[in-house]
Amino acid sequence: MVTSNRPKGREWAQSSFPRFCWSLVMRKSLAFLGAMALLPAGVANAATMISFTPGGSSPPAGQAVVYDFDSTTPASLVLSSSVQIKSPPGDSNGAPPANSTPAGTKYLSVLAGGMATISFLNPVSAFSFDWGSIDDYNTLTLLTSDGLETVIPGSDFFTPANGDQVDPGTNGLFQAFGTGDTLFNGFRLESSKNSFEIDNVAVPVPEPAAWLMMLIGFAGIGTVMRRRGGSRVARVRFSS
Repeated sequence: MVTSNRPKGREWAQSSFPRFCWSLVMRKSLAFLGAMALLPAGVANAATMISFTPGGSSPPAGQAVVYDFDSTTPASLVLSSSVQIKSPPGDSNGAPPANSTPAGTKYLSVLAGGMATISFLNPVSAFSFDWGSIDDYNTLTLLTSDGLETVIPGSDFFTPANGDQVDPGTNGLFQAFGTGDTLFNGFRLESSKNSFEIDNVAVPVPEPAAWLMMLIGFAGIGTVMRRRGGSRVARVRFSS
């Protein structure tokens, strides 16, 4: 994390296009083998597309926040000495993502040597979160329902990943999308130094047809149909 005198104007949050968007070929327990331009959905049965929007905020259109680190800590949330849920202002253990809205709320900070795994109650087709002051020693791992993993080192995908706390280039909206039959069970955060900060984890909301079926089920007229990729409640597990 590096402090900066750059202004925090909201104009940098208005970017219309992601800074980058790759399709990542998955291999079990290995980092991706290559990064390519956007692939049409369905080209690969086990692939992931990721994007980063400088200055963007979670949730994007079509998604809803399922964990914002502000509400009462659930029983499934276990904190170690290397992971903190912090309140602004920032300190040597973390800084709030500059792009996060509303400002001034709590956020997650993974400290040196720490690891945090966020697992969704059910697999989802996409997810997003606010990623703040990205450092070259941050590592994000995407966990899919078929056991495959994609490792995203901050040093390889953000230039420069210098931990600037206000620059939109290191504070923005991260999104992951499954192509073909790829679904996500969750994701893992690791950092070799202080810190890896995120906020506002979001997943897709149910489409109108799904809501209609749910309402019919609740009324006793039919059976509730649960759609893959609907709104999910996040379960969070942390470990050193």
